[in-house]
Amino acid sequence: MPVDLSPAGRASAYPRRPRFWPWWFCIWLACNMVGVAIAMLAWPKGQPASGGSFWFWFVGVPNGAFVLLFGIERIGYEGLWYRAHWRNHHRNRWLAERLRTAQRPLQVLCVGYCLPLGGQMLADAIAVGKRLLVEQLPRAGMARVSHARFEEANWTVEEPAPEVPEYREDSLDAKRATQSVSLLTLKIAQTLEQLSGSLGALTCYERVWWPQVRVLSAPGREQADVAQVVGALRIAGLPSLAVQAVPASDGLMVADAWLDAREARPLLVVATAWHENGPPEASTEGCVAVLLSAGYFKLPETVRVAALLHRPVRGLAGEAAYGFANAALWGKAAWTSLVRAWITRPVDGCDKALYAAHMDAISKDEAQRRPDRIVGDFGDGNGWLSVVAAVESGAADGPQLIIDDMQSAVLRVTPNTTDTPPISDDRPQD
Repeated sequence: MPVDLSPAGRASAYPRRPRFWPWWFCIWLACNMVGVAIAMLAWPKGQPASGGSFWFWFVGVPNGAFVLLFGIERIGYEGLWYRAHWRNHHRNRWLAERLRTAQRPLQVLCVGYCLPLGGQMLADAIAVGKRLLVEQLPRAGMARVSHARFEEANWTVEEPAPEVPEYREDSLDAKRATQSVSLLTLKIAQTLEQLSGSLGALTCYERVWWPQVRVLSAPGREQADVAQVVGALRIAGLPSLAVQAVPASDGLMVADAWLDAREARPLLVVATAWHENGPPEASTEGCVAVLLSAGYFKLPETVRVAALLHRPVRGLAGEAAYGFANAALWGKAAWTSLVRAWITRPVDGCDKALYAAHMDAISKDEAQRRPDRIVGDFGDGNGWLSVVAAVESGAADGPQLIIDDMQSAVLRVTPNTTDTPPISDDRPQD
């Protein structure tokens, strides 16, 4: 869940420093006047107005009363001041700890994708700026829709069935048998093959430290999507990783949940889009995969950090500017230091919200990139598509902002990184 700083409340206000003049002068004068008057009325008749008793009652008692009143007020002031001081001290320490937790990024180790780009690289297609969407008939239906899809005629292919022992009576028939594999499963396998080097290096340890897989799934498709990813891992010749479905609407917030879990294991996020019939207007299909690490432990020498993805933020409707500013805070990026914005499914008044968040530099068209306008709408995986595009495009001169609808996150691309960050003391507890 997102980091919540609201329990800290507002900082305590310090009490106003008392002014000696003129109020305390008036109190001193009143104490002396009233004290002397009472002393005169109470002074025994016939006793001379001199000696120690006289000065004690006529001077000492009135001024002592004034000092007592001044001391009571000062003690109250000091008590309120130290109460506010120490509350603010502990509040600042709590906020610093929460901010340190919130600003911890995930390391982007490598990315992969399989999209209908016509043989182009994703970064090249975005740089050219030519729309790849085409008016065409969907796989099922007669109404033309502007969308991007794979051109393979067959939706499924035949894959050899697993080997069976030779002593089985039906072994010959079983060897000849084939099983049907969907085209999407093959596309996922092609995507995962691009990450095979890093996945192979990260699975050389004990199985308990192997990467975990999270696949974005629409409601009702969880089992089917998990089965497709499991099949794709097998086809790609990769180790059998634990695969779990998460709501597709989580989008970038999968990274937020992983940071909150404080998992030491790497995380592989897989997002797919497939439309056998009735594809939405200006949509695309394909698969993207992003391999992440929380940075608790030193990575193998063959694995390099390509970028840093900071904690994503899901803004509230009508408060997009606050969400962008909060994402910059989690990303330890000054509002004016952001150099590029990757925008998909923009909210109403996105440029105005960026301007309101003091992000003037990326509120202009020349600093914005729109992957969904080039390759098509990738649905709830748009945020991860932007991450892949930003990493493949190479390092920029500063932090970049990923925006997908109400979700946003800061990304720092560092393709020249040769050393992994030091091991953090904020490691998960056993």
